[in-house]
This record gives sequence, C-alpha cells and structure tokens, in this order.
Amino acid sequence: EEEEEEEEEPEPELTYWEKVPPPAPRPPVTVTFHIEMETNFGDHLCIVGGHDLLGNWAPAKGIEMDWVEGIKWKVTVALPAHSLIQYKYVIRSGWADDGESKWQGGPDGLIATGAAHSTQVIKDIWQHGDWGAGNPNVAAIPAAVAAHEKVKPPEEWEYSNKENVSVLPEWANDAVFYQIFPLGYFGAPTVNDQTAKMVPRLKQIRDHYKHFQELGIDAVYFSPLFESGTHGYDTFDYFEIDRRLGDVKLFKQIVKELHEIGIKVVLDGVFNHTGKGHFAFKDLQKNGASDSEFANWYHVGVRRWDYEGWCDAKTGSSFSYDCWEGHPVLPRLNLDEPAVRNHIFDIAKFWLEEVGIDGWRLDVAHEIEPDFWREFRRVCDSVDKDCLLVGEMIHGNYNDWVGHDRLHSGTNYQMSHATWHSLNEHNYEYFYNALRRENNLFAGLKLVNFLGNHDVKRIASNLDNPAHYTHAMVVLILMKGIPCLYYGDEFGMEGTPEDGTDEHSGGDDAMRRPMPDTSKPGTWPAVGVSRLALNKKLLKIRKEHPVFSNAGSQDMDNIKLVAQEWPFEQITVVRETEDEVGVLVFNCADHEVNPWPEVQLPAGCIAKKGDKFVDLLAHTPETFLVNDGGKIYAGPCGPNSVKVLLYQKPKPKPPAPKRQMASTGFSIPGAAAPAADPYATPPAPPADPYATPPPAPTATPAYDPYATPPPAYDPYA
Repeated sequence: EEEEEEEEEPEPELTYWEKVPPPAPRPPVTVTFHIEMETNFGDHLCIVGGHDLLGNWAPAKGIEMDWVEGIKWKVTVALPAHSLIQYKYVIRSGWADDGESKWQGGPDGLIATGAAHSTQVIKDIWQHGDWGAGNPNVAAIPAAVAAHEKVKPPEEWEYSNKENVSVLPEWANDAVFYQIFPLGYFGAPTVNDQTAKMVPRLKQIRDHYKHFQELGIDAVYFSPLFESGTHGYDTFDYFEIDRRLGDVKLFKQIVKELHEIGIKVVLDGVFNHTGKGHFAFKDLQKNGASDSEFANWYHVGVRRWDYEGWCDAKTGSSFSYDCWEGHPVLPRLNLDEPAVRNHIFDIAKFWLEEVGIDGWRLDVAHEIEPDFWREFRRVCDSVDKDCLLVGEMIHGNYNDWVGHDRLHSGTNYQMSHATWHSLNEHNYEYFYNALRRENNLFAGLKLVNFLGNHDVKRIASNLDNPAHYTHAMVVLILMKGIPCLYYGDEFGMEGTPEDGTDEHSGGDDAMRRPMPDTSKPGTWPAVGVSRLALNKKLLKIRKEHPVFSNAGSQDMDNIKLVAQEWPFEQITVVRETEDEVGVLVFNCADHEVNPWPEVQLPAGCIAKKGDKFVDLLAHTPETFLVNDGGKIYAGPCGPNSVKVLLYQKPKPKPPAPKRQMASTGFSIPGAAAPAADPYATPPAPPADPYATPPPAPTATPAYDPYATPPPAYDPYA
C-alpha cells in the first residue's frame, strides 16, 4: 500500500507589521509617575512592570523612585511610544536582590503611551489588599494588554531607565583631588569690608608644591576664590579674586605653576545665589523691584510673609526676595532669566579661557534644574572638551544631574556618611547596604568620594575610635570612586562646628583653620607624622596598582560581610583586573579575630592554588597562600586592623639573547671578501693617550620648581 502523503500545514498568515519594513527606532515618551505612600526607615519605593524598561516584574530590576518630601515619591522614565504597559508599585526593604518586597494591592496600573517625544504625568493612589484574580477590574488589565500585543507594531528602542553612564575627561578618571578652602587655608580675615588693599596670600601655596607632589595628588579643588563679603559663598564679583587672597594675575600664574608640576585646577562655582554686594542686587536695592533693570535676576515678591523662608530688603525700596535657606546675605538667582544664564556662562568661559582652569565644582547643583546644567555643559565643552564638571549632590537620585550630557560627577555624600557611621556603630552592614544602593543606582557613574570638607566635621573628629582612621582612608583611597582629600586631614587635623567662633560661618570656621607648615612636623597634630606616612603609602599603592583604582572591578558578589548576624564588624572586598587581584580585609572590632573565615576568590580568578598574596600595609613582609577552592586564610586579624592584600600575575620572562659564534680570525677558503662601502664613515684614528682632554661642557642646571624666584619675579614680594 502506498504511504499516505502527509498534508503540509499551511503557513500562518503574516500580520500587517510582518509584511511591511520595520519602522525606524522612535524616540521615547517621557512619563512621570507620582504616588504617596508612607515607608519605614531603610525602605524605598520602586515601579515594576511588564516591560524590559520596567524590570519585567522583577523588583530588583525595577526603577527606583525618588523621595520628594513627606510621603511623596516620584520618578520619570522613558517608555516606547504607542504602547500599553502594566505596572505596579513595590516597597523594597534594603537593596539585596532577594530582599523583602511589599507589593501594592488592587489591580495593576495601566499606561497607554502617546506619540514619540510626548510627555505624560500619572498621579496614582496606593491600593491595599488582594482583590482576587476574579475581580473584573483585575482581570481586565492583562486582557487589554494581551489584545494589544496581537496588533501592536514591533518595538525598537535604544535607551534604558537603569543604565546611566557618564564618561569623564581622561585626566579625571583616576585623579586624586585635594580640596582647599582658601580663606581658611591661608588665614585670611573672615570679613571683607571692600576697602582694604589686596593681600597676596595665595602665593603661600608655593611653599606647598613639594608637599602636594610627595603626597601624590593630581588636582587641587579651590573652594570659593571670588570677591565676596564673608565666607566666599556670598559672591560680589565673579571676575575678581577676593582681595583677601590676591588678584587674577597672581592666580593665573599659580595655575600655570601647578600645571607645570602635573596638577590640575578646579574652581568652586556658586551660581545658585550671589551676595548682596553683587552689582545686580545692589541696583535692585537702590531702584526697587519696579524700576531696576535687574528685577528679573532674582526671585522677588512684595511682602516676606507671602513666601515662606523669604527675606526682606530693608534698604531703599522695600521688597522681599528668595534667600537660600533663609540667609539674607544669599539672594537666590533666577536661572530662568536669559540674562542671568548668559552672565554665568560668561563667567565659566572667562576662567577656562583666560586663566586656564580645568574644571568646576558646582555649589548646590542638586537644587538647580538639570536642563540648566545641560546648557552649562555645552558652554564649557565649547571652550575645553576636557573641562570637568562636578556637582554638589546631597539628596536625591544623582542620575538626574549626572550623565553624558550633564555633569560628569557628583559628591558622594551617602557613602561619606556610611563610611564613618558604620565604624562608629561597629556595624559594617550599614556600609554594605550603602554600597548596594550605590551599585543599584550609580553603577555607571564615578562619584567624588570624601571624608571631610568645609561643611562637615573633620574625619579625625568624626571617628569615635582614632584607630579607625586607617579603615576610613583605605575605603576613600583604595575603593571605587574619585578620592578627594580635605586639606589637613592627611595630618589628622580636627574640627567640629561646636568649636567654631565666627558668626558669619555658623561655626564652620573650626573646619577651615589655617594649613600647618608642611615642612615643619612640629606644627602638625601629634598624630601628623604617622598619618601623613599612611596617606602617602595608600596613594602610592593606588598609583602603582590599578586594581585599587577605578580600573579594578567592585562587584557586590565579591563584597562579603564575615558574620552571619549582628555585630557585623568584619567585611572583605575583592577587586580584580586582568593582571592583579586585590583583597581588602577590615576588622573594626576591639578584639582579635582568630580564626578568620576564609576569603573566597571569584570563579575564574587569575590567582590559583599555591599563588601568594602580600599584605602591602604590613610593617614586615607577610604573605597569604591561595588554598583549595580559591580560598585565602587572611587571619589572624588584630583588633581594629586592616589588610591590603595584592596578587600580581607573573610577567613573562624576556627571551634569552641569541648566542653568537666568536670570531676565529681565520678566513674561510673560497669565501668572497665583503665589498667595500665607498660611503662608509672611515674609522676613527687611534686615541692619543698623551693628548690634552677637551674641557668638560658646562652643565645646565635642571629646573627646580621649588627654587625661590628672584625678587624681580614676584611683584607681590
């Protein structure tokens, strides 16, 4: 019998979108979600949905929301145009991928996005309780999405709500910064009455060039230098150096000298507010809000009590104005006014073009709209593509202000607090969770890490146990980020606001005391010699071993809390490059830990069984073997101790030189003699042993950047 022929199944009918060429990728729709929900300390809200851009229902991949105030949360995301997407809000406890999550009740949310480039605002109300799958409102949402899936056009999108990457100028990627508060550093008076003669205190910095080089810094960040009335943040004239410090001519020469010894220069740009002595505000005070041509330069009202936190102008024509954090001496600029923006852009260009600075640190950048910084970035890039922009970031999600078209970096306040707080509490779990948050939110950013600055307690005063100074500095210098040392912290200088006496600084003058004489250890704090030696050593390690710089990995899988329950007083960090493996071992307990649980190296690690790690901080050489399973026994660890372990892949041996046969002096019969070269240089005649040797050439002395210049060189001497 003939085999029955199998009938071929008909090919499925093509949909409309399969018959036509795929559309070009479309710009996203910008959607801002708002919701009010009370959360506990340590919790955060995120939005999760049925789309890759919303984490595909995985809370750990959802989009973290920004806390606004009170119980208000919001987040702005990019979604494909003409889409129908389910979503829900989730409260997450901590930042662990498998951490506890509390889902919003009721039916899923549903958003229908509009046309490309459009914006939408969603204001939701938190729903409680499980309504059940049979509830019509619950069942209708997935049914609507399923129906839309059958007819919707194919999606092509090239953006993400999670991956924000900021590329820094090459010089800044692994630079070490050093912050100076000039008015304090050089011992200037706390008040500028605008009548005193210029005093060139800035020239004192020349005595510190050698210290900068021996310490190992790459850039100096100067806090406010511009003409002001008191602490520098109440700017009167952005185009002049404060007369208590010097003038533009002197500072330009100092910038040049710092560049000659390989140090970049970053200035503090205070563009959120001015001082009352700024020409625009003086005109406003003189002529009043109705007649001054600068009325739109500030936020001006009629009566102070109409606006919470505003200040009264008590001279000339009466009006009220928005003053930063209620300080009358700091009238806030109206950055929506084109004339104000152009004024600030002219300032930025002047110091980049005329003086040659390398970047800006931007005061209270998180209080200024990101679009302003986009425009500021374009202006700076037009002058110098290598100009670095660092924003002061205290609260919120830094991704709003830092990115490829905005600021390059921001100040990492959350990790600064976590570093010293975890040590004082003997609780590395706090530090670990802060690292998790940073890894979740800012994986594509290189933030500026610090332990002290002009606004907060010095690290030596902030730590309950002086022995933890080493722990804090190892975190600052040998972990991911851009380290910034505050002047004097390398010696262990102390200072808290409670110790301050200057009424204009609110006590902060205690953190802004004059810099000790870097050449006279007798003027340093008692711990100065040992702490300076530690900082030099750590910076040398960072420079010589890329694994401890931003070139090294820092994956959360390789950061381990040693204990399984409180207290969490030990933590290990494993970092890798192609050629090196680094292990940081911290014990903040007041007792020795022995035995110490083994450190597990990552799978595929270049360090294998039998390889040796060396402790770079040990006073005497100490090595640690890699054991079975890629484990290192790093103990015993003394009380309040830190180990910095390094393994380097052996470098290949250079090839042995080829052996050559010695000449015998005999000619080979039949061999042709080499032809003479008519253009060859004739051999030199034999030396005359009795001839008088020629005079030695006069040696040109090498340039000494520390040499004292002749009197005529320094017009301020």
